[in-house]
Amino acid sequence: MKTKEQLIFYYQLLRKYGLNDSHSGNASIRDNDNFIITKSGACADLIESADLLECAVNSIKTPSVKSIQPIRPSLDTGIHQSIYQRYSEFNAVLHAHNPYTIAETFNGSYFSPLDFEGQLYFGDLDIIECDTNNYLETMPQRISDALQNNKLVIVRTHGVYVGAETAELAYKWLCSLEQSAKIKWLAKGA
Repeated sequence: MKTKEQLIFYYQLLRKYGLNDSHSGNASIRDNDNFIITKSGACADLIESADLLECAVNSIKTPSVKSIQPIRPSLDTGIHQSIYQRYSEFNAVLHAHNPYTIAETFNGSYFSPLDFEGQLYFGDLDIIECDTNNYLETMPQRISDALQNNKLVIVRTHGVYVGAETAELAYKWLCSLEQSAKIKWLAKGA
């Protein structure tokens, strides 16, 4: 699968399986010294190659897009760039708004899975604060720092970021975490 096709495929899976709504989250895949990322406000149900933009890993370049409506890369482009700069082994970054995971962020400073797979894959995961007032300035560094010790980063009230060697592996971690959060949520009512 070509880079853009792969990006579209995994971005649509995040929507299909309820990890994002129609226009939330974002995704990118490394392409040599660049990365391809979803545009700001991309609709997962309708996304196509024209909704993907190329950015440099080492400096954000303004994509050249011929369109009546200006297309901008995702608001989280700086987060993706920071992750790629710091972790040369990562070839994909996915961000999703996992509903059960987000629900588990409202109390406590970490998420501790109850299920076997969650404990095996993740153990206790820190929940980092979302700096809504200085999001663009602070969150790229905060998220890339947190990935140093974990497979993924949970941001309180916002969602999950994962960097991985492949888009498939990043998708696996997002799905596995959401399954663990759902099991924990269901266990509270049992």
